[in-house]
Amino acid sequence: MLLYTVLLTIPALTLAKDANILMTEVFTIPLEPLMFNWTHEGPKNQFVYQASLLNAPDLPSWINYIYSEQHHCGYLFGVPPEGPATVPLEVVALNKETYETRAENLDIIVSQKLNPARYEIHLKIDNVNVEDMFEAERMDALKGIFAKELWQESAFDLYVTFLNSAVELGARKPMNPDEGEGVVVRLGSEFPFSAKLLELQEEVRPLWKIYPCPRDFKRTSVEIYFKEAGFAIDWCSFRLVDNNDSAMHHTKGNLVINEEEYKYERDDIWHSISKEDVPMRSYMHELFISLLIPAIVLIVLGLFLSFLLCFEHDDLENEDEIYFHNLFHICTDYYYNHYIYTRASRVEDIPPERINYSETIHRPVEKTNSYNRDANLSPDLCSHSNSPDATITRGIHCRPSPPPYVRPKYRPDL
Repeated sequence: MLLYTVLLTIPALTLAKDANILMTEVFTIPLEPLMFNWTHEGPKNQFVYQASLLNAPDLPSWINYIYSEQHHCGYLFGVPPEGPATVPLEVVALNKETYETRAENLDIIVSQKLNPARYEIHLKIDNVNVEDMFEAERMDALKGIFAKELWQESAFDLYVTFLNSAVELGARKPMNPDEGEGVVVRLGSEFPFSAKLLELQEEVRPLWKIYPCPRDFKRTSVEIYFKEAGFAIDWCSFRLVDNNDSAMHHTKGNLVINEEEYKYERDDIWHSISKEDVPMRSYMHELFISLLIPAIVLIVLGLFLSFLLCFEHDDLENEDEIYFHNLFHICTDYYYNHYIYTRASRVEDIPPERINYSETIHRPVEKTNSYNRDANLSPDLCSHSNSPDATITRGIHCRPSPPPYVRPKYRPDL
């Protein structure tokens, strides 16, 4: 935020510097303090840089920026797309010690490359970082292995057609922070592949199905050349790319240049939208469905339960009447049996002169009549007994219990 705040005080008119690059070839533009007329006094890491398109917030997709702690400067690198163009950039530098801000305009002029590469070698190097490949000695050592040993036909036009960090392309960072993140490099030439390269590809072809490829997993016949130069090659990623997939095809981006107004536009630049352009969506349809379906299910279930209760009510009522009717007779039978047996058991304790034989004899007659009255019921309903099995249905063999035994009047002759 401080960088943008100080940026407002920078004059808009600055002289633009030019950088000439070629299509299908990797370019590297260092951003150093000398570019902004600063000296290297003080700490080496006191300068930070930010680059973007002129009057735009970001860089094009084919231009990458990285700051190297090792070299204490920033780098712009990438591969330009097809078609000559002039790309205006604005680079802002900030001194973290004094908070002084300076800006420079940089015009990248893209030119057509004569005899572009038609054949490429795809490599993944595990033990280096992207900024390491910006060193001319290290890059020359890599190209020298192919130009002198493996692909001698490409000695005159071999160049780098692609360069990027393996982490940026989806690889994982190494567990050891001291190890390099890895880079993916493509070297291209106009000449066809040599016999040694074709034999090397057949040698590592069985490793293509292994992912991820462990380091030191496979030693090849040309391992010594790369090991002496300090490169650890991931042979599982080694490929030979023919002219159908050459550097002319793996670049992307369409440039639209208006030479009269010197405006640069790209089809992938993000443009903000207004509030009126935001689409509106109604949720009434989802709300109606979420309420209607449960209501229909509830109504159908209620009608089904009402149907069962209404049409099965007669059968339930008849069973209830039979149950209460039988329950009434069970209660009356229990009352009569308990009353008669209790009274008969006390007759022995009553003196003979106080026994009323007419009442004693009359009670069994009433009991007998009660059983005759109950005998008119259905055989299935006849269950008259004082035993625990009184609730067991006896069928047509149901008959009343005999009257209780009454001792006759005492006579001396007996």
